[in-house]
Amino acid sequence: MTLLAANTSSLPLLIAILVAVFVILWLLFKTVGFIFRHPFIGILLILFGVLGLWNYAIIGIGALVGGIVFLIISYFFNQ
Repeated sequence: MTLLAANTSSLPLLIAILVAVFVILWLLFKTVGFIFRHPFIGILLILFGVLGLWNYAIIGIGALVGGIVFLIISYFFNQ
């Protein structure tokens, strides 16, 4: 029997995925709101390609936060 099959629950993983999706959507909505409030800056960001890099950063932040949440919740589930 492997370590994963010994005492696992899919609840920490589901919670971590939901938190990561929530963080990603929240940051995307904040970005869109900023672009609508400051369209000139938004146009400059699009022209210089910074907005595309920011989208990758948003996904990275969401994955990082989701991973941290997974580690914390799985620690409490394995106690």
